[in-house]
Amino acid sequence: MADTQNGAHTEDHTDAGPYISSKNVNLKGGAVIEQASKFSHRFTYKMDYPEMGLCVIINNKNFHPSTRMGMRNGTDLDANRLYNTFKSLGYKVDVYNDQKCADIYGRLKKVSEDDHSKRSSFVCALLSHGEDGKLYGVDDYLPIKNLTNLFRGDRCKTLVGKPKLFFIQACRGTDLDPGVETVESDSGGERSEEIYRIPVEADFLYAYSTVPGI
Repeated sequence: MADTQNGAHTEDHTDAGPYISSKNVNLKGGAVIEQASKFSHRFTYKMDYPEMGLCVIINNKNFHPSTRMGMRNGTDLDANRLYNTFKSLGYKVDVYNDQKCADIYGRLKKVSEDDHSKRSSFVCALLSHGEDGKLYGVDDYLPIKNLTNLFRGDRCKTLVGKPKLFFIQACRGTDLDPGVETVESDSGGERSEEIYRIPVEADFLYAYSTVPGI
């Protein structure tokens, strides 16, 4: 049975002040004012939700002989440092050790079906052996795309427009992206909504420990 470690959630929040791009406008008499761009808020993320979000860490160290993969010495230290880092940032952190492929997929699928509407972001660290486009469970391997696709905008609606950070070892594919519609409401006095389409894989960050083929 895999060990599970849950980090205590804190109420700390990041700076929620929106980024406003501006330009100087010269008025008569030499006065200068700054004019904010109407679209400047689209270049930053809203990070003042009640919760920072969930961080899931998959830490695979010991592998079944059939995989021909050796023990990953040092991975426990990496997992512990990730746990402490994201816990200090206000995330709720779950660590799962020595997970089979079905365990990894099942856990992330469950997370993708959660309600993230009160969360600012999502983080997933996959510490395991890997090949190009593949990640090893302790019993076999599975495509990384099978995991990250669970959090696409057309599947995980409550994370649309929010950062989704994946720290993994293998490469990802380049499938075509049909996009997903989202509605943006004006926060001013009058209610105003604008519908626009963003890629279903927008707001993803993939960080790899090695270059392809290594």
